[in-house]
Amino acid sequence: MKIRLCVSILAIVSAVTITYAVGQSKQRQQGTIVNVQKQDAATPPIRTGTDPVRTPLQSHYYLYNVSVRLNCDVYVGRYETELDNLPSELSANNSVPVRLLKRVMYLDFPGDTVKMQIVHHKVSHEVACDQTVSGK
Repeated sequence: MKIRLCVSILAIVSAVTITYAVGQSKQRQQGTIVNVQKQDAATPPIRTGTDPVRTPLQSHYYLYNVSVRLNCDVYVGRYETELDNLPSELSANNSVPVRLLKRVMYLDFPGDTVKMQIVHHKVSHEVACDQTVSGK
């Protein structure tokens, strides 16, 4: 009786997990990196004019806002790193496979996937984009 119960629970948990994973994986689309902007950030922020001796230690990291165009949509994803070293794949005019899930964008490079929070989304109003949409 206990073995049947354990097997039943295991089957239910497996079915739910597989269904959830399949629902989360969207099709990859081919996108183009439009722009990359770098920001230097520090935690905690220190107010100007404070005594340098009494300020807390800061942790420096780098934020990159990576704009990716998918058809007529432009998504801006935030890439964070402690190193001042952006992967060469994350450069403007680079074609990249993209997956979107809610507020997260995955850039699938060979051998590596870069996960970024989507911080902005807009629809492009460029002439080429308007022609593509009307041509559908």
